[in-house]
Amino acid sequence: MVTTSKKSQTNQQPEDDSIDRYVGTLVGESTSREFRLAVAHEEVREQDIIAVDAELRKPGKDAQIEQIRIWAKVQRIERLNPLFPAEAGHELAATRTDPFETVLSLSREMVSAVCQVLGVEQRSSNKGGRLDQLRYPPQPASSAYRPESKDIARVVIGELEDKQNRALDIATLSNRPEVDVKVDGHAIVSRHLAILAMTGAGKSVTARKIIEELSRKNYPIVIFDPHGDYTGLADVPSLQGRVQRYYAQLPIFEQAPETVITIVEALGWALANTHRSKFDDLFKGAHKFLSAKTPQEMKTRQLWLSQYIGNPNLSLKPDLHALADFVVAVIKAAKERAAKEATKSKSKNSDQQEPFEEEDALDQLIEWSGCEQLKEIDKRTAGYLEGLPNNLRAAAKQLSQMEEISKKVSKTTEPLPNDRTQLVRYGGISIVSLAGYTSNFQATIYSLVANDIFSARVQNELKLPVLFLLEEAHNFVPGYANNQAEEFSISITKRIAQEGRKFGVGLILVSQRPSRLDETTLAMCNSFIIMRMVNPADQNFVRKVIESLGEDEARMLPDLDVGEAVLSGQLINFPVLVRIKQSESSGEREEKDAFQALEDAQRGNISSGKGR
Repeated sequence: MVTTSKKSQTNQQPEDDSIDRYVGTLVGESTSREFRLAVAHEEVREQDIIAVDAELRKPGKDAQIEQIRIWAKVQRIERLNPLFPAEAGHELAATRTDPFETVLSLSREMVSAVCQVLGVEQRSSNKGGRLDQLRYPPQPASSAYRPESKDIARVVIGELEDKQNRALDIATLSNRPEVDVKVDGHAIVSRHLAILAMTGAGKSVTARKIIEELSRKNYPIVIFDPHGDYTGLADVPSLQGRVQRYYAQLPIFEQAPETVITIVEALGWALANTHRSKFDDLFKGAHKFLSAKTPQEMKTRQLWLSQYIGNPNLSLKPDLHALADFVVAVIKAAKERAAKEATKSKSKNSDQQEPFEEEDALDQLIEWSGCEQLKEIDKRTAGYLEGLPNNLRAAAKQLSQMEEISKKVSKTTEPLPNDRTQLVRYGGISIVSLAGYTSNFQATIYSLVANDIFSARVQNELKLPVLFLLEEAHNFVPGYANNQAEEFSISITKRIAQEGRKFGVGLILVSQRPSRLDETTLAMCNSFIIMRMVNPADQNFVRKVIESLGEDEARMLPDLDVGEAVLSGQLINFPVLVRIKQSESSGEREEKDAFQALEDAQRGNISSGKGR
C-alpha cells in the first residue's frame, strides 16, 4: 500500500524540506490516476507540477518498503466559502450591500485542487526522469509540495536526461519561468510534429526557435515558406553560412499536361473543349521539340521557328511562351497543308498542272516533335486552336510576375536547383520561398520538391536525413482536394507521414486552421505544440484527433497568452504548459504597430522629398 512518511503524517509537510514548499494536503477519495488536494492559500496555480513523498509496500510475505515520489499536475482549482451561501449573495446584490459591512464570515474559504497523477519514481533511483505508472492510490492526509526546479526539469524531459544530444531547449514552464523545458528532437525529426495556433499566437516564432535549435545540431532542414516568415533566419549570427534562400520556379515541362492545364486556367482563362482535347499532343510535341540533342541542333530549330512564325524575338526557353510559339507554328502549318491539299484536289479536277511540291512545315514539326498526332489537325481544328496561344501567353506573363515577387520576398536571385537533393545539406537550412504564387502553384512546387527528395531517400540516392517544415499546412494538405495540385500535395505528404520514419524524412506541419487539415495526416504526427485557439471548429478538431491532449488542457486553449503553448506527445514526458523562448530571427512580415508604421513611412517620404 502507499502511505505517507511518518514525519509527513505528523507535520503535514514533506520530510526532506521546509514548510516554505508545502502546498497542501490530500483529502477525500484518491485513485492511482487522480487525487484532491486541500490547498494552502494561493500556493498553487493550474498546470503547476507538484510532488508527494510516500512509502510503497510491495505485496508478498517478504514485503519491502520503497521510498517513492509521486508526481502530479494541478488540473483544476476550486474555491468555496461554506459560510457564504448563494442566497446571501443574491440578497446582498439586491440591496447593493457591501459584504464587508455585514456579519457574514468571508475568511472561511476552502480551496481545493484536482490533481492528475503523472507517475512515480523511487527517491533513491538513478533512472533519470523516467516515471513508472502508479498502481496504488496515495494516502489521504499526505502532504504535497512544490519540487525544486532541477527536479521538475529532470522529470519533464524524461529519458532526455540521459540523451542530452537530442534535447532542444525551446521553452520554460509557464508557471515556473526558472525551469527550462527541453524537448526530444529525435521525436520531432523522425515521428513528425504539428504546431497549431490561431493567427498571432506565436506559431511561426515557435517554429523558428525549433529550427534554430535543430540547425545547431547540424540537422538538414528544408522550409516551404509561403509568406517570408523564415527569411530572417539568414540574419542570425550563429546560423551564418547555414541558410540558403531560393525563389521558386515552376518548370512547366516537368509537369503532367493536366497540371499545366490547371495552371493555365488559373492564370489565364478556361480552355475550350478543342484546346483540352489536343493539349496533350501539343504539350508533349513541344517538349520533344525543345529537347534537341545538341546546342547546334537547338539553334537550327530556333532559327527555323523564328522565321516561320515571324517572331524575331523568339526564345526557346522551356516555358509557356515556347509552348505558345510551337502551337502558333502547328496552327499555321496545318492551315498551309489544308490549303495545299485543296489546291491539289482542284488541279486533279481540271487540266491544270499540279503546283511544285514545297517542303511541308507540318512534316518538319512532326519530325522534330516526334508527334504523329499532329497530322490529325485539319483546317477546322486549327481554327478552333487559334485562341490557345494568347491564353498561354497571358498565363506566362502572370507566372513571370509571380516569380519576380518570389525573388523579392526571398531576397535572393538563386532559383530552385533542378537537382532537388542539393537542398539537403549537413547543418544547412534551405528556404524555398513560395510568396507571390497562387495556392495551386505553391502546392505544386512543394509536391515536386518533396517528392523528389523523398524518392531520393527511398532509393538511397540521398545519404543525409532531412526535415521538411510546411508553413500554412492547411493549404497544402487540406481535408478535401479541390484540384489536381492539392491531390498531389496531399498524396506525397501522407506518404511522408506514413513512411518517413523508415527513410529518415521528418515533417513539421504549421497551421492556423487545423480543422481544415487532412485528419489522417495530422493524426500521424506524434508530437504537438498547441497554442492559443479560439475557433470552436478548430478546438473540436484538435480534441478529436490528438489523443495525447487531455480535456483540461483542451479547455485552456482559448485563454492562453501569446507565446504560451501546451506541449503534448512524444517530444515531452507528459503534457505541460510552457512559454516558448524568443527566437533569434524574425519574419519578413512580422506584425508591427500600424500607427508607428504610418509615422515611419511619413518621415521617410519627407526625407526623400516626396511631399506629404
